[in-house]
Amino acid sequence: MIGPISKTCKDKHPIKCYMRSLKVKLIYSFAIVFIVTALSSLAALYSISKVEDKMELAELLDVLTQEILLVRQKEKNFLLYGNVQELHEAHNILVKLEKQITELDEVSTEYFKKTPREIETYKALLTEITSGKSQNQGKNLKLALRTQGHQLMSEIIDTTKKLKDHLDAQVLRYKEISFLLLWIAIPIGLLLCLFLAEWILEPIEYVRKKAVKVMSGEIKAIPVEPVAKKCLECDGLVRSINKMLDTIESKQQQLVQSEKLAAIGKVTAGIAHEINNPLNNINLTAEVLLEDMENMTPEERSEFIKDILVQTERAREIVHNLLQFSRMKKAKVKERVDVADLIENTFALLKNELKITHTKVKSSYEKGMAFVLGNPNQLQQVLVNIILNAIQAMGEGGKLAVNLNVDKKKKKVLVTIEDNGPGIPQNVLGHILEPFYTTKKDGTGLGLSVSYGIIKDHKGDIRIDSREGKGTKVIVELPLAEKADNQD
Repeated sequence: MIGPISKTCKDKHPIKCYMRSLKVKLIYSFAIVFIVTALSSLAALYSISKVEDKMELAELLDVLTQEILLVRQKEKNFLLYGNVQELHEAHNILVKLEKQITELDEVSTEYFKKTPREIETYKALLTEITSGKSQNQGKNLKLALRTQGHQLMSEIIDTTKKLKDHLDAQVLRYKEISFLLLWIAIPIGLLLCLFLAEWILEPIEYVRKKAVKVMSGEIKAIPVEPVAKKCLECDGLVRSINKMLDTIESKQQQLVQSEKLAAIGKVTAGIAHEINNPLNNINLTAEVLLEDMENMTPEERSEFIKDILVQTERAREIVHNLLQFSRMKKAKVKERVDVADLIENTFALLKNELKITHTKVKSSYEKGMAFVLGNPNQLQQVLVNIILNAIQAMGEGGKLAVNLNVDKKKKKVLVTIEDNGPGIPQNVLGHILEPFYTTKKDGTGLGLSVSYGIIKDHKGDIRIDSREGKGTKVIVELPLAEKADNQD
């Protein structure tokens, strides 16, 4: 069913059709989750890269601080020991330091905007001292060098500290952004997952709930229209399930009918004997009438003819009961049924079977006291199956009790069928209602199983209480239909 439905849908509304497909929904869901994850990952990676850049810059600032301290150390060594080589080394370090500052990013370079001038001044003093041209001003140059060196060191250390504070603030901000993105992404991700799960699973959950109702007997098929608008695959699935349910119901009706015919087969001998009696009477009466018609008075001839009619009516009633029982009615057709009539018709059908086996029957029921809504043909089949089982279990001379009661509080009709047969073993009792389970050599194991299915279909139940050597009690329970109820 899925193929044709999908093709029709694609021909008429291709976009809507694709959006109803579970496969497309899953693809969209994975795509959305992937995009959200990718964006969160990119944001996190961006923050991490920025933090790494700031950490590298902080390390460079530490190097600058160490280098200016090293320059001052070289300066001090010169002033103490007069080693000019120390000033050459200090000069080289300053060149390197100056180059490092110029390679900083634009924001960092802005912090060091005064530093290049200070370095140039300090370098000029170093060059002047190392050239030896101003020996008569040696003391003044050394003092100027010390002063400029101190000023340069203070400038670089202060600038480095300010820049580090700025970097720490930026790192903290990126961390806060990362945590903020995390706290935003988690609830959004959860809400998104819930929405996607609901979007995908809603039609599947609908099918599951309706399937449970089908199992409980509340509905016969799953409505297609609600799910068809939301899920393309579920549409095809529901149609397939409904088709399967129709097939199962059809097969079940065939099974019920075959079991009914099997029940008829069990009482055929009794029915044949019962029909044979009136036929024999008709035959004998007709022969006497034919032989002595001329010697009979009109009153005698009329009496013989009436006798033939009575016997004919008796045979017709037997056949009528059998036809009524064997007739197959639609399972969905339910009407208001007097349970007392069902019991009476069952006894009429099994009348000769009871007579042949010399079964003593004690019954208690009253017409009009208990009505149920159901299929009378199927309900009578249940009673026939149960009573036949009881007759066969008891053998000749058994005692059978059939009682009809109404539980008004629970609104239930109870038909109790009790026999004094050998009873059912406990290990068998638990399986007695299962299909194809039988202890009889010629049994099919379907009689009680079919009966149980019929009663369950009528929202009722069958309870069996039995002990070996003490007989069996079967209680058929059905919902009570009020007298004012209309035929369904």
